[in-house]
Amino acid sequence: MGRFRVSPGLWLAGFLLVASLPLSAPSAFPADTEGRAVFSLGYNDNVRDTPSDLKKGDFLYRMILEGRTRVPLLPALAFSGTIWNGAEFLFVEKAENRLRQNLSLRVTHLNRFFTGDLKGTLENSFYPWKENYYYLKPGAQLELSRPLNPIFTVGISGNYQFFNYHPEDNLNYHLLSWAAQVRAQVSEELSPQLSGGQSWHWYGSLARVLNEDGNLVPGFKDRADAISEVSGSLSFSRKFLLKPAYSFQKGVSNAFGLSYINHRVSLTFSYPFPTKTLLHLFAVIQVKKYGGLGTYTIWAEDRRIILADEQDENLNAINVRVEQKMNKYLSLQLTYNRYSNEFSKSRPYSKNLILLGVRFGT
Repeated sequence: MGRFRVSPGLWLAGFLLVASLPLSAPSAFPADTEGRAVFSLGYNDNVRDTPSDLKKGDFLYRMILEGRTRVPLLPALAFSGTIWNGAEFLFVEKAENRLRQNLSLRVTHLNRFFTGDLKGTLENSFYPWKENYYYLKPGAQLELSRPLNPIFTVGISGNYQFFNYHPEDNLNYHLLSWAAQVRAQVSEELSPQLSGGQSWHWYGSLARVLNEDGNLVPGFKDRADAISEVSGSLSFSRKFLLKPAYSFQKGVSNAFGLSYINHRVSLTFSYPFPTKTLLHLFAVIQVKKYGGLGTYTIWAEDRRIILADEQDENLNAINVRVEQKMNKYLSLQLTYNRYSNEFSKSRPYSKNLILLGVRFGT
């Protein structure tokens, strides 16, 4: 990608044109379609994702456009798709301006024996003020599920992803994974879930090993990681939603010091007030220990390498959103996000983001 610049106004005009394209299917296949747009102003106290002693803040504005559609093709077959587009523009640190897109297409087959989902995804993110600075993440997933009785449902899934990151090409990887799940619907309000699986990462760089002098040097094999995971969650919903979850991961790598164990605890909570106000909270704590390095965080020129939405697998986070519905199509939103690494021995890192916005659509 060569260097080019996209003005916020040009980006918005282009995406409003895309958003205006009909998502609905021909009349022979009536579609269930919805869309939304969110415009926000806010402040980020660490726009460059640097260590805490080097962080710098800036004001920003953000735009999100999203469309979803579901089309029943046959009595047992349906097609659905989601288009998500986001842009973030800063007032001073314009080099950190970022555009992101996510496309998901799914075909679902349902019969009396099982439900099958085949999904393809394409995620990308790039910085229009920087040269050759972006990532692409295409993937495909197949999921099969079957109800055993009115309470229990079992499922199995397989997933493939390719991650292509620039300018750090050595972070590119292929991912292949499988998982099995058991879900139970104990009552209308209570639903526990237990799952386990395995994933494999193959990186486009050599695994680093210790030489005779005790220094880390490139080895003779590409880096490969195998990760085993067991997780469980409990979802309770009546007038509110409460969902605690826990997962345990064990990673084994042929690169020195990168084998690890990880404990992850999360909590999701949503509560609708009678005043048409919605409170949504998500919090996660992770304690991750590497075998030989103690901690592991990728830094490049004192900048944290952020790979995807998850921000960084080592981070702890708390996300709070308060939404006030004004009418059927209009809402006001106040959002606060914090990311930090309090339980890491790596260089201290934190980021606080606050946004005030308006949401249009369904």
